[in-house]
Amino acid sequence: MKWVKLKRYCELSGDTPNAVHARRKKGLWLDGIQCKLGPDGNLWVNLDEVEKWVESDSLISLLKFQKA
Repeated sequence: MKWVKLKRYCELSGDTPNAVHARRKKGLWLDGIQCKLGPDGNLWVNLDEVEKWVESDSLISLLKFQKA
């Protein structure tokens, strides 16, 4: 399964909804890539893209996150 609702993503990952929204707000997660609003109004998370994000250069992501 590629896309899951935010609630299920949090159950699987141990992440919080607030952390997900903070990443979106800071531009670390982009709508249409790591997440998107579905036609039902729910936030959906792309597990494949989140995994790629985790495996990407985490130092650059950390620096962006700390500056914002």
